[in-house]
Amino acid sequence: MIRHALLAALCGIALFTAPAAHAATIQPYTQAAYNAALQNGTPLVIHVEASWCPTCKAQQEVLKDLETDPRYAKVEILDVDFDAQKPVVRQLRVQMQSTLIAYHDGTEAARVTGITSKADIERLLNYAVKG
Repeated sequence: MIRHALLAALCGIALFTAPAAHAATIQPYTQAAYNAALQNGTPLVIHVEASWCPTCKAQQEVLKDLETDPRYAKVEILDVDFDAQKPVVRQLRVQMQSTLIAYHDGTEAARVTGITSKADIERLLNYAVKG
Protein backbone atom coordinates (compact mmCIF):
# COMPACT_ATOMS: atom_id res chain seq x y z
CA MET A 1 0.00 0.00 0.00
CA ILE A 2 2.76 2.44 0.96
CA ARG A 3 4.67 1.47 -2.17
CA HIS A 4 1.68 2.47 -4.36
CA ALA A 5 1.29 5.81 -2.57
CA LEU A 6 4.99 6.53 -3.03
CA LEU A 7 4.83 5.62 -6.72
CA ALA A 8 1.78 7.83 -7.22
CA ALA A 9 3.52 10.72 -5.46
CA LEU A 10 6.62 10.31 -7.62
CA CYS A 11 4.52 10.21 -10.78
CA GLY A 12 2.77 13.39 -9.69
CA ILE A 13 6.09 15.12 -9.20
CA ALA A 14 7.34 13.89 -12.55
CA LEU A 15 4.22 15.21 -14.28
CA PHE A 16 4.46 18.51 -12.44
CA THR A 17 8.08 19.06 -13.43
CA ALA A 18 7.71 17.87 -17.02
CA PRO A 19 8.64 20.56 -19.56
CA ALA A 20 5.78 22.55 -21.05
CA ALA A 21 4.60 21.65 -24.53
CA HIS A 22 5.91 23.83 -27.33
CA ALA A 23 3.37 26.54 -27.95
CA ALA A 24 2.89 29.79 -29.74
CA THR A 25 2.88 32.78 -27.44
CA ILE A 26 -0.03 35.19 -27.28
CA GLN A 27 0.64 38.47 -25.53
CA PRO A 28 -0.40 42.11 -25.61
CA TYR A 29 1.29 44.25 -28.25
CA THR A 30 4.27 46.34 -27.26
CA GLN A 31 6.44 48.25 -29.66
CA ALA A 32 9.52 46.55 -28.18
CA ALA A 33 8.10 43.04 -28.75
CA TYR A 34 7.06 43.97 -32.30
CA ASN A 35 10.47 45.45 -33.14
CA ALA A 36 12.33 42.47 -31.63
CA ALA A 37 10.24 39.93 -33.55
CA LEU A 38 10.79 41.75 -36.84
CA GLN A 39 14.51 42.21 -36.21
CA ASN A 40 14.98 38.55 -35.19
CA GLY A 41 12.86 37.18 -38.03
CA THR A 42 10.50 35.54 -35.54
CA PRO A 43 7.28 34.27 -37.14
CA LEU A 44 4.80 36.92 -36.02
CA VAL A 45 1.05 37.44 -36.16
CA ILE A 46 -0.58 40.70 -35.15
CA HIS A 47 -4.22 40.39 -34.06
CA VAL A 48 -6.03 43.72 -34.07
CA GLU A 49 -9.05 43.11 -31.88
CA ALA A 50 -11.73 44.87 -29.86
CA SER A 51 -13.34 43.58 -26.68
CA TRP A 52 -16.84 44.23 -28.07
CA CYS A 53 -16.22 42.45 -31.40
CA PRO A 54 -17.78 38.95 -31.76
CA THR A 55 -15.58 38.18 -34.79
CA CYS A 56 -12.48 39.04 -32.74
CA LYS A 57 -13.64 36.74 -29.94
CA ALA A 58 -14.09 33.89 -32.43
CA GLN A 59 -10.58 34.56 -33.78
CA GLN A 60 -9.16 34.56 -30.24
CA GLU A 61 -10.73 31.16 -29.54
CA VAL A 62 -9.17 29.67 -32.67
CA LEU A 63 -5.77 31.25 -31.92
CA LYS A 64 -5.87 29.87 -28.36
CA ASP A 65 -6.74 26.44 -29.76
CA LEU A 66 -3.85 26.60 -32.24
CA GLU A 67 -1.26 27.97 -29.81
CA THR A 68 -0.53 24.44 -28.55
CA ASP A 69 -0.04 23.04 -32.06
CA PRO A 70 3.67 22.17 -32.46
CA ARG A 71 3.64 23.53 -36.04
CA TYR A 72 3.21 27.01 -34.57
CA ALA A 73 5.54 26.68 -31.59
CA LYS A 74 7.77 29.53 -32.75
CA VAL A 75 4.96 31.92 -33.68
CA GLU A 76 4.58 35.02 -31.56
CA ILE A 77 1.07 36.51 -31.53
CA LEU A 78 0.66 40.12 -30.43
CA ASP A 79 -2.82 41.46 -29.62
CA VAL A 80 -3.46 45.10 -30.51
CA ASP A 81 -6.47 46.76 -28.85
CA PHE A 82 -8.29 48.51 -31.72
CA ASP A 83 -9.83 51.12 -29.41
CA ALA A 84 -7.01 51.77 -26.92
CA GLN A 85 -3.98 51.59 -29.24
CA LYS A 86 -4.98 53.93 -32.09
CA PRO A 87 -1.39 55.03 -32.86
CA VAL A 88 -0.42 51.37 -33.40
CA VAL A 89 -3.54 50.77 -35.50
CA ARG A 90 -2.53 53.72 -37.72
CA GLN A 91 1.12 52.56 -37.84
CA LEU A 92 -0.03 49.15 -39.07
CA ARG A 93 -2.44 50.76 -41.57
CA VAL A 94 -5.38 48.78 -40.17
CA GLN A 95 -8.87 49.94 -41.09
CA MET A 96 -10.94 47.76 -38.78
CA GLN A 97 -10.82 45.33 -35.89
CA SER A 98 -10.60 41.56 -36.56
CA THR A 99 -7.53 42.11 -38.73
CA LEU A 100 -4.74 39.54 -38.65
CA ILE A 101 -1.31 40.30 -40.11
CA ALA A 102 1.36 37.61 -40.60
CA TYR A 103 5.07 38.43 -40.80
CA HIS A 104 7.73 36.05 -42.07
CA ASP A 105 11.44 36.90 -41.77
CA GLY A 106 10.60 40.45 -40.71
CA THR A 107 8.34 41.20 -43.67
CA GLU A 108 4.57 41.27 -43.93
CA ALA A 109 3.50 38.07 -45.69
CA ALA A 110 -0.31 38.16 -45.44
CA ARG A 111 -3.16 40.30 -44.10
CA VAL A 112 -6.81 39.33 -43.65
CA THR A 113 -9.84 40.81 -41.95
CA GLY A 114 -12.90 39.06 -40.55
CA ILE A 115 -11.88 35.41 -40.99
CA THR A 116 -12.97 33.02 -38.24
CA SER A 117 -12.60 29.50 -39.58
CA LYS A 118 -9.82 27.39 -38.14
CA ALA A 119 -8.60 26.45 -41.63
CA ASP A 120 -8.31 30.10 -42.71
CA ILE A 121 -6.50 31.11 -39.52
CA GLU A 122 -4.14 28.12 -39.88
CA ARG A 123 -3.40 29.26 -43.43
CA LEU A 124 -2.47 32.70 -42.07
CA LEU A 125 -0.23 31.17 -39.38
CA ASN A 126 1.45 29.13 -42.09
CA TYR A 127 2.37 32.37 -43.88
CA ALA A 128 4.14 33.46 -40.71
CA VAL A 129 5.99 30.14 -40.41
CA LYS A 130 6.79 29.41 -44.06
CA GLY A 131 6.32 32.67 -45.90
